Amino acid sequence: MVEPKLSVFLFIGEDNYLREKAIKDLNSSLLNGSSRELDYKIFYGEEASAREILGIATTAPFLASKRLIVIKNFEKLPKEDVLRIITYLRKPSESTCLVLETKDDFVLKEYDSIARYVNIKRFNTPIGQELSSWIRQFVTSNGKSIEEDAVKDLKELQGQNLSILAQELEKLITFIGERDRIKLDDVEALVGGSLTLSAFELTWAIEKTRIDDAIRIVSDLLLIGKKHYEIIGLLCWHFNRILKAKMLERRGESRLSIANSLKIYKRYSEDFFKQLDSTEIAQVRSKMKILLDADLDIKRTKFNPALILEFTIIRLCLSQ
Repeated sequence: MVEPKLSVFLFIGEDNYLREKAIKDLNSSLLNGSSRELDYKIFYGEEASAREILGIATTAPFLASKRLIVIKNFEKLPKEDVLRIITYLRKPSESTCLVLETKDDFVLKEYDSIARYVNIKRFNTPIGQELSSWIRQFVTSNGKSIEEDAVKDLKELQGQNLSILAQELEKLITFIGERDRIKLDDVEALVGGSLTLSAFELTWAIEKTRIDDAIRIVSDLLLIGKKHYEIIGLLCWHFNRILKAKMLERRGESRLSIANSLKIYKRYSEDFFKQLDSTEIAQVRSKMKILLDADLDIKRTKFNPALILEFTIIRLCLSQ
């Protein structure tokens, strides 16, 4: 929980969901319905100036006791503007709560003095057991419970993005209606089926070097609301399951055992093992490397995500 009485925060981390929730909590703590429109302001580092930001930060709030200002992409402010903000931080207005948002530690490394004046909060996507606990807590807070197998399946399908995971959990909670518990079958029916089918169709097109078909499938996924990084994540998830299956096969596991271990739905098991037979471990690892590079490019560069994704699909098709 972020303490609203403090004046200046530096929010660090790539998880938008956790950062936005913290902002929402601050908003609710500091402002009410009538003051939100006048006393809450968002700036973007690539567009704003220190003069504009500080002009509002040093002005008394209209209706609330404290104004809330958020600077997103703080690291994109020009250097001279960052230095002006740091000067302000030495003696910030008591009637303003200022939040500086950045995705990584670049600001702390570039301007080491800033750490003296801010309350640092980190927002990184939980992994492993922390992510399992987050899923259970989300479900419990909505008056429901969830099977452990359902938790594992959700992590495999949507674990890379809390915003998407929260949306899927909300759908599942609505889907089960009066029932108290989310089951693995519910996840398969509502979340897994369409994603698994899309993963199979896309990876088949990639394996057969059908570039036009692969790009068409990607376009269809984008049209129904999937983000570029989500499609990268979907392919990573699918190839990772194939890699795990290959390793289990090497250890002498039966196909039934592999299907049970990896929660391969019966309706897709035949296609899954066809892909398994036609793929070598080295190929899978090569494709995973391409996908991980693409994920980093989307998150850390200014290139168009659509172009990065299209180029990635072409690379995957040609890396047979």
